Amino acid sequence: TKLAPIPLLRNAVSQVAMVIATGLKTQSGGRRRPNVAFGLVALMLWSVARCGVDLVFSGVSRQPPRVPEVALHAASSDTFDPWTVLKISPDAGVEEAKKAYRKLAAKYHPDVDPSPKAYEMFQKLVRANAVITGEDKGLDATTLLNNAANNLRDNIEYQKERIEKLKKEAAAEEQRVQEMQEQQKKVEEKRDQVSGELGLLGGSVLGLIAGGPTGLILGAIAGIALGKRTDSVGKVIRGAGTVVKGVFDAVQKAAGKSQ
Repeated sequence: TKLAPIPLLRNAVSQVAMVIATGLKTQSGGRRRPNVAFGLVALMLWSVARCGVDLVFSGVSRQPPRVPEVALHAASSDTFDPWTVLKISPDAGVEEAKKAYRKLAAKYHPDVDPSPKAYEMFQKLVRANAVITGEDKGLDATTLLNNAANNLRDNIEYQKERIEKLKKEAAAEEQRVQEMQEQQKKVEEKRDQVSGELGLLGGSVLGLIAGGPTGLILGAIAGIALGKRTDSVGKVIRGAGTVVKGVFDAVQKAAGKSQ
């Protein structure tokens, strides 16, 4: 709707333009002729009257209706997932959720664990329990299930990466086990060789002492068999063999020096 003064002002300008346009200049001899300059001014004022006034004042008279400003607040993305917090399946019932809440709350309660991480976890547990029991309706079911799906997807990817890492570690461990088995085999072969040598020497000496030349042969045979035992008999035979071997080594060393 236009303001009332605008058409009045337009009419006034139009009338002034008409008067000027018809203005005549008196000349000598009583004759009058139109003034060209007045005519041009009148034409300019007429254009302003017909077009310009409306344009100039339209910003005042034709203001668009004011629309009440509405504060639109974009909802912050909330990725909260109560099922992951409570470590239960999304299809778990309310009772199962309450049971999981009580179990975890007893672990992370500030009176039990005063650490900041425990407090943060306890707050999540409280919210998860409120969401599942219906006390907290801040997130709709679709958002909650979408959050659960995203968390499960992330957990699956994490577990896959962890499995691959464990496979590599298991392969390295298996390689070390194979190397240890080879070492064990070599050690056992070396043990049997040393035990046989010490049993042979110890049994031969003990047999020689006990039965002479005949005892030497029998003692050597018995020493090979008994030298591998871990009881006192085996220790005695190996001990005797160690003494004999020490004597032989000393003799060989002395012979080598003399040569």
